[in-house]
Amino acid sequence: MKKLLLIAGVISSLAGCSGITHNDDVYTAHAESFNIVGLQIPGNTQDRAMELVPEGATVDTIQSTNSDTDSALGIMNRILGVDYVQVGGKKQ
Repeated sequence: MKKLLLIAGVISSLAGCSGITHNDDVYTAHAESFNIVGLQIPGNTQDRAMELVPEGATVDTIQSTNSDTDSALGIMNRILGVDYVQVGGKKQ
């Protein structure tokens, strides 16, 4: 039981990161969260990724994992999985 809790703790801490890469023209921001029974830890991935978008930049693409309730993969990811959002665009 202790090993299971340790593994769950390590996975949830690794899954809760976000960051941005950019150059003079373009950027890519990303965020990950650990899903357990519909709860995102440490929080909403899309909100966290959008917070990293540079001020005045355009958002050209948003990619994310399936987390809807219309598909089997989305339902399984909501129960136990990792949610990932990537936002990309051009700087002004």
